[in-house]
Amino acid sequence: MARLSSTEKSASSPLSALVTRARVGCGRLSGLKALAGGVIGCALLALATPASAEAGHSARAEALTEQGRKLFDAGKFDAACAKFEASETTENATGTLLSLGDCYERIGRNASAWHAYQEAQAVAHAKNDGEREQLAVRRVAALEPKLTRVVFVVPPTSRVPGLTLQLGQNTIPAQAWGTVIPVDKGVQHITASAKGHSAWQIDLPVEQGDAREYRVTVPTLSPVSGPAQNNRRRNMRTAGFVTGGVGVAGVGAAAIFSVLSRNPEEANSCNRGAIQCAPTATAGHTSYSNAAALSLAVGGTLLATGVTLLVLAPAPDNKEAHALRIAAHPTGSGGRLQLEGVW
Repeated sequence: MARLSSTEKSASSPLSALVTRARVGCGRLSGLKALAGGVIGCALLALATPASAEAGHSARAEALTEQGRKLFDAGKFDAACAKFEASETTENATGTLLSLGDCYERIGRNASAWHAYQEAQAVAHAKNDGEREQLAVRRVAALEPKLTRVVFVVPPTSRVPGLTLQLGQNTIPAQAWGTVIPVDKGVQHITASAKGHSAWQIDLPVEQGDAREYRVTVPTLSPVSGPAQNNRRRNMRTAGFVTGGVGVAGVGAAAIFSVLSRNPEEANSCNRGAIQCAPTATAGHTSYSNAAALSLAVGGTLLATGVTLLVLAPAPDNKEAHALRIAAHPTGSGGRLQLEGVW
């Protein structure tokens, strides 16, 4: 009688035998019939692998839960809670969640226990485990009067774009603003932040058995000047000064060209009392006159542009300085219009 190999001995069922033979011989099959058998065997192997992985997953979770129960019975509640947490992360089981909630209660973390019991209730309901579901419901109800709660009050003026509220390491979604949130004992670190604004934070001390409700009002965050905003302000002001300076130079050149466009000799003849005094413009004087008009137009435009850039540059407090206006100022002989702005 032929002796079975150790691999064949382990195949205790037709399915496992077929899977084992597929694992051993997938690479050595030949012929059409062997090929078909190999394809089926390899497919069954692929289907069997996730089931094996899931079984191993459950085994690890069960081992962690058992370790946690031993530590719990020995009174080492902190270490037991750590084991239950690791088991619950591996596999979401009703019994583990109930044990975790019980462990949290022993170390005074009533809010965490309340959350664990609520999750156990949901898992038990999904698995049609009515007995454990009712047990979780009773434990949730028993903890309700012992809970310390926090309510985040966020006025409309405080809801800047991108506002994020954090309670410890947990981000509080906007849907939970204004609702009660159970918290554990200890110092609760609360932070409000938003891009482009200074963060706000506060520490809320919660004592054991302090079953009360705290209302935390979030203030309006102060804007800050970031590097990009500072660069924009600096660039706009630099461009304004340069453009305005060139404009002033253009206006000054216009005044010089205007003086050069005059004919001193003809002006003197007119001053001596000539009956008909009509100075004739020479070609050179005409060029100066045209240059004066062009310089005045260009210089005035550049000067106005420079002033506009200075006025519209963001202010140091990160607010756009659009305080540009035309003001009327009456005087004794009439009045004047003045362009005003803040920068």
